[in-house]
Amino acid sequence: MSEQIGRIYEFGDFRLDTAAKTLRRANEPVALTPKVFDTLQFFVQHAGELLEKDQLMQGIWQDRFVEESNLTFNIKMLRKALQDDAQRPRFIETVPRRGYRFIAEVKAPSTEPETVAENLPKSLARTTKVYWAIAGSVVIVSLIFLLVWLRLGRGRASATTIPIFSASFKSERLSNTGSVHALITPDGKYAAYTNETGGKQSIWLRKLETSENIQIVPGIEGAYLGLAISHDGNTLYFVRRDRMNDPLTALYRVNTFGGIPVKITEQVEGWLSISPDDTLLSFVRCKYLVDDYCSLFVIDKDGKNERKFATQLKPGRITSSQFTRDGHSLVFAKGQSFNGGKDFGLYRIDLTGGGITEVSPSRFFIINRLVDLPNDEFLISARETFEAKSRIFLVSSTGAVKALTNDSFNYNDLSLNQLGDRMVVTQITNTFRINITSIDDLKSPKVLLAAGSVSFTPDHRILYASDEGDIWSINRDGSEQRQLTNNSSFDFSPRASPDRLYIYFASNRSGSNQVWRMNADGSNQIQVTKGEGGFPLLVTADGKFVYFYSGLNQRIWKLSVDTGDETQLSDKVMQSPAFSNDGKLVAYFVNQRDKSVALELMSIDTGQVLNTVPIEGERVETFKISWSPDAKTVTYTFANGEQAYLWQLNLNDRRPRFVANLGTEQIEDLATAPDGSGLALVRGKWIHDAVLIQGLK
Repeated sequence: MSEQIGRIYEFGDFRLDTAAKTLRRANEPVALTPKVFDTLQFFVQHAGELLEKDQLMQGIWQDRFVEESNLTFNIKMLRKALQDDAQRPRFIETVPRRGYRFIAEVKAPSTEPETVAENLPKSLARTTKVYWAIAGSVVIVSLIFLLVWLRLGRGRASATTIPIFSASFKSERLSNTGSVHALITPDGKYAAYTNETGGKQSIWLRKLETSENIQIVPGIEGAYLGLAISHDGNTLYFVRRDRMNDPLTALYRVNTFGGIPVKITEQVEGWLSISPDDTLLSFVRCKYLVDDYCSLFVIDKDGKNERKFATQLKPGRITSSQFTRDGHSLVFAKGQSFNGGKDFGLYRIDLTGGGITEVSPSRFFIINRLVDLPNDEFLISARETFEAKSRIFLVSSTGAVKALTNDSFNYNDLSLNQLGDRMVVTQITNTFRINITSIDDLKSPKVLLAAGSVSFTPDHRILYASDEGDIWSINRDGSEQRQLTNNSSFDFSPRASPDRLYIYFASNRSGSNQVWRMNADGSNQIQVTKGEGGFPLLVTADGKFVYFYSGLNQRIWKLSVDTGDETQLSDKVMQSPAFSNDGKLVAYFVNQRDKSVALELMSIDTGQVLNTVPIEGERVETFKISWSPDAKTVTYTFANGEQAYLWQLNLNDRRPRFVANLGTEQIEDLATAPDGSGLALVRGKWIHDAVLIQGLK
């Protein structure tokens, strides 16, 4: 194709300008994706010739590895743009089992500037050629000088020289579906994003200048967990769960402008990175085992030669990773967030020797995404503390950290184009609200206000933690709202004492989640746990003990109010435990050996498991439990895929009773009124929308 660059071709009523990369029909532009344009250009330059598929793929993609389906898709899109019929072709003829032929008459291409010189007077033509030769020499010498200068380190760019850092903050929302992963293509012309319609998720490509959208992967009933795009812009990688109830995830690749996805490997989290030469991928695989909770892998782009480079023990996790620009190292984020502290950091691993070094001394509650910049600098989306918003930060080559956003949004996905003047991010909000309802009237709840956790006081008032991390109280009818805590920390999980004198709650004021106590009016706030810490579940009837749960080791503990002693009650790993009001029983969810989930009831005094109830479903998660006041019935919710369900188990029965399908909203918390007359549900959805940012100043 290179020998024909810069010419203009005409066929039918079309005009193809290979220099401007445009196609016009009757002087009106025809939209083509870059690779579809290249396909058309190759066809017209070989008009009348029988082109075999291998010849076409080599001509369009050169030596890059692509699937044959990419060619088929390009030709399909090209026929659509030319309004050509495959059965009665005017332009592209299919030769069965052989290839394709461009059958339209193509007029001789117009001359290039060099050819024009041949029609000038010979002296002027010679002058023109000498001018272009001198200009070419100057350009070559300048390039050589620039390369030497860069080689000597005198021209190393800093992140602060990237255009997006010098432009005033400007953002534009690209989606409003609420279920988006998104990234920008290296050329900055397109955004690839996931989209959900009719209960199915698909991948689309949006042309940023015209807002034209093209579906490149059809809808599935599963879910997409992450996207990445090669540096040449030709290949899109994605992680997805093919069916909502399927626990297994897989990594795929597909042509950026559409085609048939090809599976690379399985059991992959949503964080992906691609090496600078587009030959390697890094990914995270979490087995959630004690000695292999999450591990960082590198694999060839064709799925071969998988290697493990780093492993985190439970409860440590690995999130985002990014190849450095020389391709010799990986920078990745690791840590844990279960105790509400700041444990996540950035680290670098040498892919040759395997040594791990610290990138920055700064610590975060969680690091979500990581993007590399020139001069060994990085962008990250992260939360500094439990209560903070997830912001965009710049990490300098010295390890210093600077916040670039300070608005009300949470940021997750990050991607930057090659010029550095455009960034696509995802902003996260939620719709969680307190719903006051009853078992008999679940379809007509009274919706109160935004909250993250909820409980009842003995006198039927509601205690809740707001999105901002403060604790409030309110009546069930929405009246007499009162704020009880107000500080920069995150306070949550309030529990009232039976005598109504105190409220126990969790707070990370001291650097990790600990149990605190305050008077019922919010005064005299003091920390009451000093060790393992966690969040309170129940204050015993005599007020002498507080049962609490450690998110770090996922076990239940008991606090003596008089002595301050903290005692672990059981070695069993539990999820979402809840105590009966008399403090004699605890209900919780547990993972079985076959990886299924079960509800268990255990005696606090003896540690004996009294009942085990299997939970049916292939992908069961998001559990919540609440006891009836008489300690005879357990009400619980869980999600199986996208659907949430409500069940009840009476202690006199071995089998539970199905109550209701709660729909696709997530149940964040559950509480039963002191007299058993109703329920409080915190329910809603997480909203992820794509945003284009063109300035961060």
